[in-house]
Amino acid sequence: MCQTTQVVASTATATAITTTDTNNGSVRLLLPPVEDWPHRPVFVKASDETKILGRDENEALPLGVPFEFETPLFKGQMLLRLRNATSDEIESHGAYFSGRKRLMQTVVQGRFKKPMGMDEVYMGSLFSEPLRLVPPPSMARMIQAMISSVAPGVVMDLASEKPRVVTLYAGTTQSLSVDKPGTEPDIMAVDLPENTSILGRIFKTSKHRKNYLSIPKKAAQHQFDTEHVYTFHHYDHAMDYAKYTMKLPFYDYDLSKAIGPQPMGLSAVTSSGEIIFHFDVWHENVYKM
Repeated sequence: MCQTTQVVASTATATAITTTDTNNGSVRLLLPPVEDWPHRPVFVKASDETKILGRDENEALPLGVPFEFETPLFKGQMLLRLRNATSDEIESHGAYFSGRKRLMQTVVQGRFKKPMGMDEVYMGSLFSEPLRLVPPPSMARMIQAMISSVAPGVVMDLASEKPRVVTLYAGTTQSLSVDKPGTEPDIMAVDLPENTSILGRIFKTSKHRKNYLSIPKKAAQHQFDTEHVYTFHHYDHAMDYAKYTMKLPFYDYDLSKAIGPQPMGLSAVTSSGEIIFHFDVWHENVYKM
C-alpha cells in the first residue's frame, strides 16, 4: 500500500505585474507583444518567489543557456531546453536532441538552504487558476492510479482552484548527482552522470534509485542537506512546450483546451507549499485567449 501524501497548494503567482482580462476574468501577465518574444511561440519567466540573478526581472529567460536563480530555500542555476523552440545556443541544442525522442530538458543544480527530507520535495506543474477542462472524478482517480503505479509519490489535483501535478523530485528526475562543491558536473554536458553514493545507500542504476525514492516512506529515510551540490536532470518525451501539446498513443493533445489562458509551470515545491523554484512557460496560443 502506498503512503498517502498531501501537498499544500502553493501561493505562487505568475508575476508581480498582472492585469485582469475583462473578457474572462483571468489574472494575466503583462508580457511584451508576442511578435517581440525572443523564443516565440514561448516566453519563459520566473515567478515572484524566484529571483533571477544578473538579469532584469521582466526579461525572457534564456533557452539552452544556464541562468542563476535564488529562493529562500535554494540557490543555484537552471538550464532549460525546448526541442521545438529557438535556442540561444544552437550547437549544443542540436547535440543534445540529436538521435533522441526527448522534447524538453531541465537541469537544476545548486544547494539547499535548509535540510529537507526527500519525501518533502516535489517537482512538476503548479497552476494559478482552475483548469478550463477537468476530467470527471472517476476518470481522474483512474489516471492517478495509473501514474501511482510507476510513481507512488504522485500528487494530482486537477479540480481545485490551484491545480497541481507533482511527484517526488528524487524519485522522478532521470539522473541525480550529489557532489562536494567544486566537483559537480557541467550542466551543459550532453550526458549527465548519476552519482548518489553520498546518500549512504548504493543504488545500482538510476532506475533503481527512482523506484526506491518515488515511495514516500522510503524517501523519508534520506535527506537533502546544505553541504552538497545537487544536480537534477529531467527530460520528457510527451510534453512539447513549444507546440503546446502532449503526446498520447494515437494523437497529440492540444493543451490549451484544458489549461486555458494561463502558463504551464516548471516547479519544485515542498509538501507544505513552500516554493523551491517556479518558472512559467507561456505559449502564444493561450496568451492570446
